Amino acid sequence: MVPSPPTEPGNALGVPAFRSLWANSLLYNMVTNALRFVYGWIALDGLNQSESIQGLSVFLLGLPGIFLLLPAGVWADRVDRRKLLFATQLSTVAIMVLTGIFISFGALSLPLVIVSALAAGVATALGSPVRTSLLPELVPKRLLLSAIALNALALTMSLVLGSFTAQLVGDRFDFDGVFFYFAILLIIGTLALVPMKVPEHATTESTRATMSEAVGQGFKFVWENSALRALFFLLSIAGLVMNALMFVTLQAVVKGLDGYDAGDAAPLMALIGVGLAISSVFVMRQTDVKNMGAHFMRAMMVGTTTLALMGRVTEYWHLIVLCVLMGLAGGVFINMNQGLIQSNTPQPIMGRVMGLYVLVQAGLTPIGALILGLLASAIGANNTMTICASIGFCLVVATYIRSPELRVLTTTSTENPAR
Repeated sequence: MVPSPPTEPGNALGVPAFRSLWANSLLYNMVTNALRFVYGWIALDGLNQSESIQGLSVFLLGLPGIFLLLPAGVWADRVDRRKLLFATQLSTVAIMVLTGIFISFGALSLPLVIVSALAAGVATALGSPVRTSLLPELVPKRLLLSAIALNALALTMSLVLGSFTAQLVGDRFDFDGVFFYFAILLIIGTLALVPMKVPEHATTESTRATMSEAVGQGFKFVWENSALRALFFLLSIAGLVMNALMFVTLQAVVKGLDGYDAGDAAPLMALIGVGLAISSVFVMRQTDVKNMGAHFMRAMMVGTTTLALMGRVTEYWHLIVLCVLMGLAGGVFINMNQGLIQSNTPQPIMGRVMGLYVLVQAGLTPIGALILGLLASAIGANNTMTICASIGFCLVVATYIRSPELRVLTTTSTENPAR
């Protein structure tokens, strides 16, 4: 009897290597996404500081990424990616443990927050590009959207669980307990990576280029593609304005409501995650989506409109409704922008392009947090939310009109010849 050919997995979780990375990413994202909330919580409630200090703490968490994400993208294209993942993961464990120890001995202070945030930012920046660049290599091309959507689900679950569970732990065991809790999550995540096998890098001319030349190759690839150039412009708006409003300014808006403090933003972060999960499940079922760029921009218009409305709320329940809507739009936004980039980027430069991607998506957020924190101190958090989101909406609409190449950009169903 002729043996039956092996059945191909129906989604990316059927691929063992991706399954290991996904489990790790879930726990890793629970920590890294909750850190913005925790440092802001400590600044506003633990140290009783202003919104500008809250913005500063989040800025410092992301500051290393501004300088390290692009070199980290080059390293993701050159060095052993499995070792790089382990090194950055274990470094973050050490930072969380040390921060918890210092707090438990009564050393909670603004200088400690500054040092801890900077150190965590370094580890996160070095590990981010390699995580995203691995997806196209661990799964077949036809499962790339599934992998991206499942990765977004891990992000979603981290938003639902990260800040919310951190608040529960903090209420019960104080701020030092939160950092010990983060260390435990990261250790479990490290164990999930142990069975993962990663393909070796292909030898290319870029491996002999200098660091500046290699970084320049990633910039050149994006700049010479008009659709990707417009896409990265919009991603920079999301990183600089939308992320900062959603993860930083929202805390100050909540604190301004009668009877609430900054910690009460945690359930709202969870609701954003619920919306992300719903839309990510929908995207996960797709293979090719025509005019994906247009759908991406429409989701961004919904997101900026929702953020503008958050600045006008007078009741907590208004934010509950708007955060669910923000999550629904965000799931489409996250899945489609990463799918467009990774399906239109050759594998040999994937790390550098992903380094640039993480830079504009997350690396610009601390700059936005610092600017918006200062602005919120001057004109109020609610006005900051509405004005900045409205500016973002106008820029998205202008790009939608002026960039037909991005409107029709989509994923491809054939295998990337560069692989």
